[in-house]
Amino acid sequence: MKYNLDYYKNETDNKPISEEYEEVLQKVNSVDSNFSDTLDKNSKIKNILALSEIRENILNWYKFKNDCDILEMNANYGEITGLLCEKAKNVISIETSEKYAQIIKKRYLNKDNLELIVGNIENIEINRKFDYIVIVGITEQLKEYLEYAKEHINEKGKILIAVNNKFGVKAWITIKDDAKVVGNDKTAISKMKLDTLLEGLEHKYYYPLPDYKLPNIIYTENNMPNMINIYRDLTYKDESVNFKEIDAFKEIINNNSEDFKNFANSFLIEASKQQLEDNKIKFITFSNIRKDEYRIKTVIEEKEVYKTNINNKSKKHIENLKKNIDILRELNINTLDSYDENKIISKYVNDENLENKLIRIFKENGKEEFFKEIKKYKEFLESKLQVTNEIDKNVFTEYKINCQNEDFEKLTFVKYGLWDLIFQNCFIINDEYCFYDQEWKEENVPVEYILYRAIIYFNGIKKYISDEDIFEKFNLKDYLEVFKKLDDKLQEKIRKPMIWKIHTEEEFIKNKNHKLKLEIQEKEQEITNLKNEIENLKKSNIDNNNQLKIIESSLSWKITKPLRIIRKMTYKSK
Repeated sequence: MKYNLDYYKNETDNKPISEEYEEVLQKVNSVDSNFSDTLDKNSKIKNILALSEIRENILNWYKFKNDCDILEMNANYGEITGLLCEKAKNVISIETSEKYAQIIKKRYLNKDNLELIVGNIENIEINRKFDYIVIVGITEQLKEYLEYAKEHINEKGKILIAVNNKFGVKAWITIKDDAKVVGNDKTAISKMKLDTLLEGLEHKYYYPLPDYKLPNIIYTENNMPNMINIYRDLTYKDESVNFKEIDAFKEIINNNSEDFKNFANSFLIEASKQQLEDNKIKFITFSNIRKDEYRIKTVIEEKEVYKTNINNKSKKHIENLKKNIDILRELNINTLDSYDENKIISKYVNDENLENKLIRIFKENGKEEFFKEIKKYKEFLESKLQVTNEIDKNVFTEYKINCQNEDFEKLTFVKYGLWDLIFQNCFIINDEYCFYDQEWKEENVPVEYILYRAIIYFNGIKKYISDEDIFEKFNLKDYLEVFKKLDDKLQEKIRKPMIWKIHTEEEFIKNKNHKLKLEIQEKEQEITNLKNEIENLKKSNIDNNNQLKIIESSLSWKITKPLRIIRKMTYKSK
């Protein structure tokens, strides 16, 4: 790594580093330490936004050409600098603050293809052009940065910009103080303003959710979100909120999916001096919530879908997916999936999936036909997954789940417990079940548990029939507690605590706000009751005073006054 201070002027170094970052950074003592590994489930969202490898999602799917040269402007903490070094032959990164540059240096000291220049762009002279120029998080000076980029981009080069939308849903849901209103955020920019700044450049938009900092899904103009895949959104919040973000997006999409473009939380823009080719990508999804060894990315194109590992740790998971595909084939279960050396490949189909078929059957033919189709699915699994009586060692004993009160003789255990054979992961092709996306397997699993998971993750049916009605029909009610414990264990094995904390943060805050609201209402009622009590006491006091005045003005009161004086004197003498 080359560290260049030739253009640095100390008086311009006004970017602060919070104590929170410093605390995390001090834990990393050696070059090539995984900064993400220093984060734990108690890490604050700001630390995760700065140091998590999930930040790389914004471009780790992008098809950079081989042996390319990249200029990174506003490198910040180096959130994506390492990724760019992996993609390019040479990378020059510019950072205005030496304090921040020292962090980047610490993170990537061993990157031989990286030059880090410290200073402001108006002072930096670079006499070369680049295949790609990356600008992340710049809004107020974006015009100046774009002018610099235009001067330094190759004729066929690409400028990649990631910024927040000042009118995104996240801006509306956050409870702000009086000094901050929607549209006044200087760290964000509107789509209309971006279109103006990008005049003269061919450009197209991508839409990452929840935002460009921790993308869990990236939509393209070829494919706007719908009511099904919007559920993949990973919402995070470290502030109080007015309403739930996902609900707002669903209302927007239900009204008109094109409106999503104006209310997306962030934009990723690809711009060029020449016409941009269509990369055929519909959208990209990530498994952020998982531990590193299970994290993969999924790219959905017009004709195929492919999954690849995101890091070296998750290569083994891709190998496990290959094994599961082989098992499906051996069991004569149709699958859309195949694989080559490095990735899992699936056909992209538009056929009806089992989830939608079941909803259609319920609406058109009623509950009994709906139950018949589920029974058919259950019997299919029993016939294919190799029923076994050897259950001394089963999935419950494997995960140390106490099942003493359950009658397992009524359950059907299967050897190949592919427990994600849910309705959503099954297409109906030529009247046959065809499964995909089978990442997980345990041995000796009850078919009833696989059915239980298919039901609890069957979101589309819940407005027509309750889970409890389906559980009762298929005699699952006695096993719900133990099935839930198993599902929690399996999810705990997979998910990464710090990201799971972010995932549940909004619901936590929403519940907390609800409790606070109830407490406020209770206190307000107490205050109202006390005010009413005070008013009643004041009224009684006035009534008493009025009665006293009437008595004192009466003739009898005046006549008996001498007697009252004598009585007082008598009492005193005693």
